[in-house]
Amino acid sequence: MIIFENVRIIELAPETVSAPVDVAVDGNRIAAIGQGLSAKYPGATRESPAAYVSAGLVCSHNHFYSALARGLMVDIKPSKDFGQQLAHLWWRLDRALDEQITRYSGLSGAADAVMSGVTSVIDHHASPEFVDGSLGVLKEAFEAVGLRGILCYETTDRNGKPGAKAGIRENVRFAKAVDAERTAAKSGGETPLVEAAIGAHAGFTLDQDTVDALGGAVRDSGRGLHTHAAEDRFDASDSRHRFGADLAVRFDRAGCLGPKSIVAHGLYLSKEEMELLNERDSFLAHNARSNMNNFVGYNTLLPKYRNSVLGTDGIGSDMLQEAAFAFFKHRDAGGPLWPPSILAMLDRGNRILDRYFSADGMKFGRVESGCAADLVFWDYDPPTPLLDGNLGGHVMFGMTSRSVHTVMINGKFVVRNREPQFDSRQIFDKSREQTRRLWKRMEERK
Repeated sequence: MIIFENVRIIELAPETVSAPVDVAVDGNRIAAIGQGLSAKYPGATRESPAAYVSAGLVCSHNHFYSALARGLMVDIKPSKDFGQQLAHLWWRLDRALDEQITRYSGLSGAADAVMSGVTSVIDHHASPEFVDGSLGVLKEAFEAVGLRGILCYETTDRNGKPGAKAGIRENVRFAKAVDAERTAAKSGGETPLVEAAIGAHAGFTLDQDTVDALGGAVRDSGRGLHTHAAEDRFDASDSRHRFGADLAVRFDRAGCLGPKSIVAHGLYLSKEEMELLNERDSFLAHNARSNMNNFVGYNTLLPKYRNSVLGTDGIGSDMLQEAAFAFFKHRDAGGPLWPPSILAMLDRGNRILDRYFSADGMKFGRVESGCAADLVFWDYDPPTPLLDGNLGGHVMFGMTSRSVHTVMINGKFVVRNREPQFDSRQIFDKSREQTRRLWKRMEERK
């Protein structure tokens, strides 16, 4: 048992700040909250890491396959629209990924995440020239760093029917592997740190037979669909033109939408589609910085979604920065939401974890007895009081990931006293080597 002494608990939704207390962790759960816990548990290890503690942050939509795109030195044609940007840049990049580049994309992405106070990443992977086994390689990267996650493969018809079938096969294979790991845990093994979803690219790259097959995989696996939808106007109009139905309706008819499903972006989903996602209790992942970077517009229906969450769409994993951008862009667009609503979106990523890890009896997102010991300790010393009701003002206008002091995931330290508990130097050295290979392979795929 470990007792963290004299820390103040901060919760995102609602915004609260406790008086100094002790937090006891036993195994992978929080065992007790209170004062003077060292006397109650005299054999426990005692720690005093930082002034504040919160539940770990969740990135609800990411692409670790783009983790090595930072500072990209590749000749990219100018793009007139979002479709050309995909073809000229991102689809060249994902085709250039092989096993080693995928491995170090995952390792460097995971390292970046935990150093930013993110304890869980829901990732959406694509590597068309390395499909079979790709999610297993990513899982190994998550586990090497100690990051919790939910993984899927981005099924698409843009690389032909064999590629689409391979994508579905990899999703199903990985989900079965996680099920087998969970079964083994009942006989004394560790419960899975990484779960599985069923992944798909945007609807405009999916034929109906592939969408139907994805629906079958969702039903058979007991997971949810994780897909892009209506990131650009073309995706929405293409669905109506080719299939005579809105995107969300098309996915729903195939059985793809449910309480474990995540729809990323959704800028051009209609009011009726928003209501359908709410009815199905699905999640809408908002990615403010990515939308701004791709100049695709703004989701004016964002305040209407019941289960809106925050992701980065591959632009790192710094969720405090993402929350700040989400707030400022929303204000710039004339929206009605204030900081507490943005923090609630960030907190709501924990509901996805609740639904995927419920078989393990895990609860997330609170510093309470019985919850998962996914914790972040913040060395934050503001010049103004941090009180009940004003955490959002601190996050939007001052608190950053630089305040991360210590990170614990599943009861194990992954960052301690600002020092990673994994070989970050080796990860980043090897990642730079693999990045140069990535550049070369992208140039070969013009």
